[in-house]
Amino acid sequence: MKINISFKKLISSITLGIIGGTLFNFLNFPLAWMMGPMIFVTLGALSGVPVEMPNKLRSLFISILGVMLGSAFTPQLLGQASQFGLAFIIQILYMFLAGLTAYIIFRMLGKYDRVTSYFSCTPGGLSEMTLSGEHYGGDTRIISINHSVRILIIVTIIPFYFKFFEGIQVINNSYLKLEVWEFLDILLLSGCVLIGYPVANKLNLPAAPLIGPMILSALIHSLGFTEANVPDLLISISQLIVGTALGCRFTEKISLKEMVKIIFIAIVSAISMITVAVLLTYISINLIPIDTTTLFLSIAPGGLAEMSLIALALGTGTAFVTVMHFFRVCVVMLFGAIIYKITINKFNP
Repeated sequence: MKINISFKKLISSITLGIIGGTLFNFLNFPLAWMMGPMIFVTLGALSGVPVEMPNKLRSLFISILGVMLGSAFTPQLLGQASQFGLAFIIQILYMFLAGLTAYIIFRMLGKYDRVTSYFSCTPGGLSEMTLSGEHYGGDTRIISINHSVRILIIVTIIPFYFKFFEGIQVINNSYLKLEVWEFLDILLLSGCVLIGYPVANKLNLPAAPLIGPMILSALIHSLGFTEANVPDLLISISQLIVGTALGCRFTEKISLKEMVKIIFIAIVSAISMITVAVLLTYISINLIPIDTTTLFLSIAPGGLAEMSLIALALGTGTAFVTVMHFFRVCVVMLFGAIIYKITINKFNP
């Protein structure tokens, strides 16, 4: 019975996602196959529609995205290696300024306790921050909703802004487009998923479903073993699954009044973090020989997979953006709890 219920939730989730993706694609909205499902499933979840996305299914399609992102790693990227050092410093500075701003908002406006506020404002993975917050006694409902809303707001605002205000053409993948692969290409790219994800997971790498396949894909592409990329059909399906999974996060059992309060404060926090990203981008743009769009996407506090997809859709430095967000996730995973123990927990009353 439990399996049947979960399967029904999955079907309702995918159905909402397909409807949203189809509508957004018809309207020529940016990142239609991620944003449409994300918004429709979120609305469905908040309306009480039973939705669910199995982690294994999400991880599989994120692995496919990892293969796609890895193909962007070319020998030319190595020429940018000298730029990463300063970019990493800018990323760390951003994490401190944006995190501090969000922490103050959560403490003063939301009246959240210091544990909940800290793990809500730290731009790491949703599951990792929720589990860490739970370990230290935080409110997991508030933490998970805050991170979900942050990613939802950022993934929604950025593509629309660049398309309608900056005039940048956002690439939408056509789900009707099929490509022919050579057998060796199929073997190599499939191997990136089948080997990369389990190995990365075994090594406890952050964002293992994405990073493992991406590293192997980057290796075989940069060494010239293949020039093949993931077909548009699979990219669109992967976006559908990722967007649907984002929408499925809004299933916490909570009163409408409290939900409205939490979402409002989360939106204020997300906007403050975007504002800090914009200001820091324009302050530091002359320090790094990278275009403004790429630098902004590199420090904007979205999810690793989502920001990489946005960079790809905008036709900007996808590999650079991916490396920067991977660095951010690594820093948060390695030092997030340590920083909490030696600062917030020790000195904050």
